[in-house]
Amino acid sequence: MRKTSTIVDGAVMAGVYIILMIISLNLPLIGAFTFFLLPLPIILFVFKHGWKPGLLVWAVTLVLSGGIGGAGGIIYAFPSGFAGIVMGELYKRKKSAFGVLLGGSLAGIFNLLLLLVFAKYLLHFNLVKVTQGRFNEIIDQAAQFYKDGGPETARLDLLREQVAMIPYMLPISIIIGAVLSTLLTQWLASLVLKRMRMEYRTFPPFREWAFPKSFLWYYILALVLTLTRPEHGSGLYILTINLYIILSLVLVVQGLTVIFSYAKKKQWPKALPVFLAVLVIFTSSFLPILMEVVKFLGIIDLGFELKKRINT
Repeated sequence: MRKTSTIVDGAVMAGVYIILMIISLNLPLIGAFTFFLLPLPIILFVFKHGWKPGLLVWAVTLVLSGGIGGAGGIIYAFPSGFAGIVMGELYKRKKSAFGVLLGGSLAGIFNLLLLLVFAKYLLHFNLVKVTQGRFNEIIDQAAQFYKDGGPETARLDLLREQVAMIPYMLPISIIIGAVLSTLLTQWLASLVLKRMRMEYRTFPPFREWAFPKSFLWYYILALVLTLTRPEHGSGLYILTINLYIILSLVLVVQGLTVIFSYAKKKQWPKALPVFLAVLVIFTSSFLPILMEVVKFLGIIDLGFELKKRINT
């Protein structure tokens, strides 16, 4: 009876997956959303039946996706299935929400690296160079409107420098992309799991988030490395800029938790700290001082437990 139930559930989940995959392939606007839904059928099935039957369902979705969508279908099915198995098994083992996020993010990083290798060595398609070329084309077109120079030309030159940094920023881009996509999938999964009344561990309130204190020392190390001015393009240079950026983002998140904790203590409207967080993020490119202030709060919190002092 149990085996029959597993087969039926597997067939249903594979069917749901194929429907989502077809939508993702053929309806670009809706597909941008359904792409993040693709791991959900695998997550739910593995949560209920375990990773071994999940591998079989994944194999079925790979075959069906290849038959229906060709190479595009397989490119969708492989990463979503792999991430679904990892996250579903972590849910099944009652791991914390941060544990599921870490496992899903690592699976996402593996998927993105595999995609880049596949594109470069099998399709002879260098995604980084193509992206750089597209950005440079846009900048060249904009430069035609500002032939006389001026501040606009200076901004375009700054954009060219940022585009030139794309190859060096690839590691941090992969990490951030994997974490954000996993967070979105995890949020969607929580809605479905809650609807189905399946037990899982949720994130604590954002104001209670706290990174290990060791991250502060890692940040100081990265800051010292930037002061040594490693040779441009060297391995140490790439390591330094990526380490500094990722740890800076960690400290910004830590600083935002301080703001949310203070808002809770002072009984501010719930929308106010959210507005401040959005303001900091969207003004980071032209008003970075706000993000630096928030990062400083994160440093103080990790070093001197600022949130604990606020609450006491």
